[in-house]
Amino acid sequence: MGRAAHALSGGMDLVLRALVLQGIWLAGTLAGGIVLGWAPATMAATDAAARAERGEPIRWAHAAQVWKSSFWRSQITLGLPGLFVALVAATLLSGALPLALQAVLGLAAVLLLITLAHIPELDRRYHLPATRVFGRALLLALAQAPTSLVLLAALVLWGAIALSLPGLLPFLGAAVPLLLSHHLVGRSLDRNEDLLSRPAEPPAGPPARATSGAVAARPSLPTSA
Repeated sequence: MGRAAHALSGGMDLVLRALVLQGIWLAGTLAGGIVLGWAPATMAATDAAARAERGEPIRWAHAAQVWKSSFWRSQITLGLPGLFVALVAATLLSGALPLALQAVLGLAAVLLLITLAHIPELDRRYHLPATRVFGRALLLALAQAPTSLVLLAALVLWGAIALSLPGLLPFLGAAVPLLLSHHLVGRSLDRNEDLLSRPAEPPAGPPARATSGAVAARPSLPTSA
């Protein structure tokens, strides 16, 4: 009974968190006129998700500050890749291209979408030059391919649920992908940092030359004076 109550409480907290994040994202998107607003709104909502995960309260004033500080930078880091995804998707939906080219563009769209999902958390953690964020996000998505595939499957599943239940979109439409991306990309970044922090193995030295009547030389131990 205690486990069920704990799981129910955790689920309710997660739903409430998602509703607040959706509110932050919608307010930020509308404040920027939708076209220029969705990118800084995504950064503000991602920052709020990270603070909530650490047990900190979500404050609208801080979210507004993040929105303002990331407004122009996010147009480069998120806005341009998002525009590419939209253009590729529109081209695919038009059906004007040959089937083979549509397959190639479909793969490019999937790779762009996964890379786009990695950008907010990557840009939140590391202060990289804005023009290098996309490349680093792409490398991270490829380096952590298993997690990227899980993220893609989760996003596709949520997209199918949202299309079948469109009434969820105003309340959870952006919040669920943001929470999924924040959690899974955060795990990818943690593993990537673990790999980078491992000491490199010493390079193998040249093979020891065998001499007649003797075995290969062994490294001498230091002797006391």
